[in-house]
Amino acid sequence: SQLQQGRKMKLKFDSESGVFTIKAESEEEKTALKTSAPAICNLIIDFFNGELMDLKANYSKENK
Repeated sequence: SQLQQGRKMKLKFDSESGVFTIKAESEEEKTALKTSAPAICNLIIDFFNGELMDLKANYSKENK
């Protein structure tokens, strides 16, 4: 599927409500999202990995 071939979709997290929103770029991606729990989980994991990297980078800058 497109998701497994490295296609990137946009993931947005609302910290107030704790809700994730995933924006598919095409109808094919919408269909793939509806049937692909592992792809959705990977999007969420990638999101939090990015957040952790940002926190680490900011922490390193502040503690020099």
